Amino acid sequence: MSKKLQNLLPYLLPLIALILVIIMFVRWYQGKTAETPISLLDSQLQVESLPSEVQDSIIKGSPDYTTLDMQGVDQATGEVRYQIVDGKFNFTVTANLPESKEEYAVWLASPSDDSKKRVFNLTYSKAGYIGSAAVSADVLPVKVVVAKASDLMLQDILLQVEIAATETK
Repeated sequence: MSKKLQNLLPYLLPLIALILVIIMFVRWYQGKTAETPISLLDSQLQVESLPSEVQDSIIKGSPDYTTLDMQGVDQATGEVRYQIVDGKFNFTVTANLPESKEEYAVWLASPSDDSKKRVFNLTYSKAGYIGSAAVSADVLPVKVVVAKASDLMLQDILLQVEIAATETK
């Protein structure tokens, strides 16, 4: 080896290690500062009840709301009416379900992983089972799922529909 290469060789390995450390730090910092979407498991995700006048306008079928039919099991049928207003996903679930002593609950579930959040219980009225809520629109795309209130693992889903982020207005 030449004399210059022998003089630089002791500095080569520490230089390579330093470059790797800098690259790893930059990747870590970018991952730490990247904006992450709101998860259904996030404790900061707030579920708000809709005022009765807003709920009534959704039920009456105001043209501002998008309606999707839910896929049901057995005799269960239902629909979701929703609207995105001021960054909030306002939705109402109406369902015709078999009468039961146990309550039915509505969940929001992530289509990409196993995260889920219980949003509200359906109440029985003249129109069937009904309930409504508002959450941040950042959770979209999301599955709206109806199951018995005791089914915490969502093993026996009665109704479900997936709302994609592209379907929002």
